[in-house]
Amino acid sequence: MATDTTAWDNYWQGRAGDGAGALTGVEHDAELAAFWAGALGDLDRGAPLLDLACGAGTVLRQAQALGFTDLTGADYAPAAIDALEKSLPGVRGVTCSAAKTPFEAGAFAAVVSQFGFEYAGAADAAPEITRLVAPSGHFIAVTHMAEGAIHDEVAGHHAHCRAIADSGYIEQSKALFAKVFAGDVSAVEQAQTVMAAARETVFGLTIPGRPSLAAHLTQGAAELWDNRAKYALRDIHGWFDGMEAQRAAFEARMASMMAAAMDEGEAISVLDIFANAGFKTEAPTALQLGGENAAWVLQASRSA
Repeated sequence: MATDTTAWDNYWQGRAGDGAGALTGVEHDAELAAFWAGALGDLDRGAPLLDLACGAGTVLRQAQALGFTDLTGADYAPAAIDALEKSLPGVRGVTCSAAKTPFEAGAFAAVVSQFGFEYAGAADAAPEITRLVAPSGHFIAVTHMAEGAIHDEVAGHHAHCRAIADSGYIEQSKALFAKVFAGDVSAVEQAQTVMAAARETVFGLTIPGRPSLAAHLTQGAAELWDNRAKYALRDIHGWFDGMEAQRAAFEARMASMMAAAMDEGEAISVLDIFANAGFKTEAPTALQLGGENAAWVLQASRSA
């Protein structure tokens, strides 16, 4: 499965800093950190390790803290690699697809991935991973689980974005401001009437005290309305255009997350690819986060 490179590249733009800004949602989860501490615990700290579809390097950061010294991150979003290299000096970053990498066969003692390699299509990326793992090496991944807790949360975010788009709120807001700046009072009143349903829909998506795209959109629109005399129409339209770009990119990311999620049969099929390549595999196991099944753990080891 291919995903929209632009949507993910936009996600990582401006998220280099110290790395904290790149970690969102489940990537903060202490249970995930504990999983990786255990999964990496017996591996050679000096052997080369690759984080495939690494994002800004959540797993690499943990591996570095555990004492691993030969670390590489690969991701197909250039901005993710930029964030990785700025936040984790000494870690090599490479821009490439998880299904086609520039690395030599057997280059890594361990290939790991957290909510990553499946975006390239797990069945497409698996043969490449088998090529990269060295003799006696390991593959360890935490992947999206269909109908798991994270999948359900992502589906909710996707529905949130779609509801905003379907309401027409952004375009109708732009039309309203255009009529205000044109000085046509009757047209303004008509535009306000037209967008009443859209406004109600988007306000209905907000929950007091909880940040969301709808909350940011309605709060920003209200501030622009209250201070409209201070702005040029092009600047107001520019803000709404930026919000639409943000909404569309977020929706695309949520859609790709849902599409990447695997059911148990698909997880088994991916591990069968490793078994057919001579790896010893373990049955996929459910990883619980917050007491709910949220992800699959896939593991395979190559013989010496």
